[in-house]
Amino acid sequence: MAKWASSTVIDDNVQAPVFDERVFSWLHRDVPDAFYFPIGHAGLMHVYGYLLSSVDTPYGLKRKRWLTADLANAFGLEPSFFYPVASALPLMERVASVVLPILTDPTAYRRTILAFDETIDYQRRMRSVYVCDDVTNLTALLYGSVSGDDVQIVTAFPIGSLTMQSARDRLSEPARYRYNYAPPDAQPGSHFEGTMHQLKFAL
Repeated sequence: MAKWASSTVIDDNVQAPVFDERVFSWLHRDVPDAFYFPIGHAGLMHVYGYLLSSVDTPYGLKRKRWLTADLANAFGLEPSFFYPVASALPLMERVASVVLPILTDPTAYRRTILAFDETIDYQRRMRSVYVCDDVTNLTALLYGSVSGDDVQIVTAFPIGSLTMQSARDRLSEPARYRYNYAPPDAQPGSHFEGTMHQLKFAL
């Protein structure tokens, strides 16, 4: 649980909740930390909340990431690795077991094709990592926060493929909080005067 950041249920693309307050409360019923709608635990919301969401977005249903093999294929895993009932190990733990080591040291992972930090201040960074399967070209995006040695996951999802132009476009965008991340001291999605630090570019 501690390896995940916080998130808002208000989706950045549709500007509306992707699931309602009843589902939010059910997801957080045994969570000791004080989360209040719409800000909650990113792992519970991006994994199980998205599975329960029926709100359509410009990129389709949120649950698709857990019901197709695209994300697993990007990591070179068994196609069913992220299927909700494919293992006795809870899905959120399976996600963290794959994502956290890569977010922690993206340059050490062979499939990393792009990784960069957006530095907020001397001790806080937002990290984006793109990993890709050489054969299918399926790509996954990992996003998390880094504070000193502490790395927390925000989200992970498949994006199809990453082109040279789309990578350059992303690197040229202004720094802001993304993918529904809810920082403790700022508004989700808000811009900040960050500096870009490129960790790996292997396209």
